[in-house]
Amino acid sequence: MQEIIEQLKSDLNDKEQELLLNDVDITNLPEANGENPIHTALLVASKLGLNIEERDIVSAERVGARRISAADPVTTPGLLPIRPRRLVVRLARRDLRDRMLASARSRRGATSADLDLPGPPMRFYVNERLTKQNGQLFRQAREIGNRLGWKYIWTRRGRILARQKPGDSVCLIRSEVDLRQIFETPTKSCK
Repeated sequence: MQEIIEQLKSDLNDKEQELLLNDVDITNLPEANGENPIHTALLVASKLGLNIEERDIVSAERVGARRISAADPVTTPGLLPIRPRRLVVRLARRDLRDRMLASARSRRGATSADLDLPGPPMRFYVNERLTKQNGQLFRQAREIGNRLGWKYIWTRRGRILARQKPGDSVCLIRSEVDLRQIFETPTKSCK
């Protein structure tokens, strides 16, 4: 019975992840009061060298809890959060999302300079959006992998993948059980 429940949970997570295949997460992007998230997403796309239009964005919004800064509002007007909330952008087509991710990879180190955002320029990151379960699993995999010296741990289309070193086979991580099996005996569990 427990196996069936775990399988159903896994299937639900896979379906949820499939619904997020057109979404990207933009993190560490300065946030201001009254900003237009769609405009901000267009600015980021432009900074990454993509020419997309407003109609290519289905939705864009800041998600997460807003943490108020203890900074003096007189010296830092418009800056509220200590750490800006992430900007979640849903694009109209998957190929746009893939192009945005590829552009972000090729322009690593892009900053918020020239985006007319408040505060000093900050390096921002564009990643594919993961379900809560996959996000937690990915963080755990990176922590364990870094501790054990694994060179590559990444996501592709919502799947968590790992490779110990170049030339090794790629391991698919779908659950905490996979984490234990893969990182304890990497050569036996990867296909």
